[in-house]
Amino acid sequence: MIYKKKVSVGQFAKKDVDYKNGDMVTIANEGKQVEGEWGMRDVFLVKLASGEEKNVTFNQTTMNGLIDAFGKDSKDWVGKGVKIHLITQNVSGKFIKVTYIAHPQAELTETGFVLPSTEVHPDGDIAPEDIPF
Repeated sequence: MIYKKKVSVGQFAKKDVDYKNGDMVTIANEGKQVEGEWGMRDVFLVKLASGEEKNVTFNQTTMNGLIDAFGKDSKDWVGKGVKIHLITQNVSGKFIKVTYIAHPQAELTETGFVLPSTEVHPDGDIAPEDIPF
């Protein structure tokens, strides 16, 4: 029998238990790619509103929005405050809440999360005083 090595990444946060829609969390590490049941997953440690740190899988929409907001290098994301969005979607025939994580000022559009252009600084970030926490 051939076995596949699995990487332990710690405890995962649970939606509607550890975090809720609209919660602010802080990205606590630069993330790592972990092989999951359906391929590679991008797993990040986040500091929750409770102060606990737990893992959350960032989907591709989340990754794209964070790249637009904070740049391509996830090392630059560490310490950034981000907002949780729980959106009910049809996934494989079941309606479930899907977690999206975005810049606090980002707005959800048909193409994903978009930052308001008037409040974005040239480096793609916003001033600390503009962050609502």
